[in-house]
Amino acid sequence: MVYYLIRFASWLAGKTPRPLRLALAGSVTVLIYYGWVSKRRVTIANMAQILGTTPRDPKARQLARISWRNFGRYISDFVYMPNSTRDELLARIRDITPPPSAFARIDEARAKGKGLIVVSTHFGAFDIAAVAVASHCPTHVIVESLDDPRMDAMWQEQRRDLGLEILHIEKTPRQILRVLQQNGVVAVAVDRPLPVGEGVPITFFGRECWVPGGIAQIALKSGAAILPGYCIYDEQYSSTYYLGAGPIIYPEVTGDKRADTTALTQRMFTALEAQIRERPDQWAMFRAFWPEPPRSAESDASAPTPHGETVTARAEAPAP
Repeated sequence: MVYYLIRFASWLAGKTPRPLRLALAGSVTVLIYYGWVSKRRVTIANMAQILGTTPRDPKARQLARISWRNFGRYISDFVYMPNSTRDELLARIRDITPPPSAFARIDEARAKGKGLIVVSTHFGAFDIAAVAVASHCPTHVIVESLDDPRMDAMWQEQRRDLGLEILHIEKTPRQILRVLQQNGVVAVAVDRPLPVGEGVPITFFGRECWVPGGIAQIALKSGAAILPGYCIYDEQYSSTYYLGAGPIIYPEVTGDKRADTTALTQRMFTALEAQIRERPDQWAMFRAFWPEPPRSAESDASAPTPHGETVTARAEAPAP
C-alpha cells in the first residue's frame, strides 16, 4: 500500500504548483510533530543542545517545530524528483563555497589519487548535494536497503536516473575500498547516533555523544580525503539550492588505530557542526542524538509548545 501511495504522491506532486505543494507538506509534518509526543520531545532536546539552552526555552521548541515543517518541504521535493531531470536540478544550484569552488575542492582532495569520501548529515536537500557531485565526477552513494523490495528498487532507480551509483550499506566496506582505490568518490550521511559505549565518542555541540567510526576507519585504511558538504534551501524555500563544501580533511595515522579513528571522526563532526549551526532548522534529526538528559529536562521538553514563529532559525542560533 505504501509503495502505491508513494507512486501516486509522486504523480500528484508533478501536477501541483510548488508553493502549494510545499505548504501542504510542511503543514502535514507539523501536525505529525504535535501528535508524535516522543519525537517532539527528542527534537526539542536536540535543538536545545544546538542553541546551548534548555528544552524549556521557547526558541528551542520553535526551532524544533520549524525543522519538522522544513523536513516536510524536503520530502515534498524528494517525492517530486522523478518529475525532474538532472539538468533541471543542476540549473538551480548556486555554489556558495568560498573560492575557488566546491568542485575545485573535490579536485584538490582527489589529487593524491587515494579517492574521496564526501560526508554530510540529513541536512537541507542532501540528495541534491550528491547529484551535484555526480555531475562533476562519478559518485557512489551509500544507502540502506528498504524492507519493501519494490520501494527499494524505485528509490535506487530514481537515484541512478540522476547519475548516482549505489552502494548498499549492508555490503559496503570492501566495495567502498575498491572505489577509493580507483580514486573514486563515495558519498554518505554520517549523522547516526549510537548508544553510549558503541562506535566512538565525540564532542558535538559541546556535549559528548557516540557515533559510528567506520567512515574514519576506511579513510585511515585507504588514505582517502574526507570532504564535508551540504546543500540547503534559503529561508523562503525558493527554487534555488545552495551548495557548500569544505574544509578538506586528510587522515593522520599515528599507529594507534582507535585514537586515530576517534580523532578523525571528531574532525569530521566539528566541520559538520559548523554547517548545521548556520541553519539548524534544516537538520532533520528526530532521534535523540545525545545521551538521555536528566529527568527534569525531559519533563521540560514535553511542556506545551507555543505556536508563534516570529523568530527566524538563523537569528536563534548562536554565532559560530
